[in-house]
Amino acid sequence: MPGKKVAEDQRRLQIIEAAFTVASRENLDHLTIRKVADEANLSTGLVFFHFKSKDALLIALLDWLLDGLFEMWEAPKNLPPRERLLLLLSRDLRDAYYDNQAATKLEVFFAFWTMGLHHPEIKEHIRQAIERAKQVFFPTVCELLQNEPERFPGVTAEGLVTVILGIAEGCALEALLTDGKVDIEQILTAQRALLSRSG
Repeated sequence: MPGKKVAEDQRRLQIIEAAFTVASRENLDHLTIRKVADEANLSTGLVFFHFKSKDALLIALLDWLLDGLFEMWEAPKNLPPRERLLLLLSRDLRDAYYDNQAATKLEVFFAFWTMGLHHPEIKEHIRQAIERAKQVFFPTVCELLQNEPERFPGVTAEGLVTVILGIAEGCALEALLTDGKVDIEQILTAQRALLSRSG
């Protein structure tokens, strides 16, 4: 049965959130327009009005997940680059793990990650999100390397940012496999030690 008339953006979000619920309950492989419509208490026709195909709905769901998992964090410019970088890392990790739906979002995201191996459009959307995440860290990392070349000999900004994000992604995967049993504070302490001055 169609729901009451609401703004188009609100209706799209309602459908996307219903798709997330279905995907988290039954996995992406079993997501159908009918199941999403039932979850949202809408007609299939209304779902198709907003999303012309299942693939279009999947991409919208993926983008919604990516917007939440790869937020554009900022840190005060008056902090030294090392402290700005550590603050960005802290905000990124804490947000990913302390969100009430963190584990479920990560589970659905990694299902998309696997699907992306054989779905070029999904793969490209994930690649773009990771690239945007890199750009959050890139200016601060560049400044850190410029200020302390002796601390990071031969290290490029691209290389260090890739390592930083690799640690974050690896921790997310470990959290998923261990039902969230990841010590965020210990990870942040280890990252601080890795970035600390030698001697």
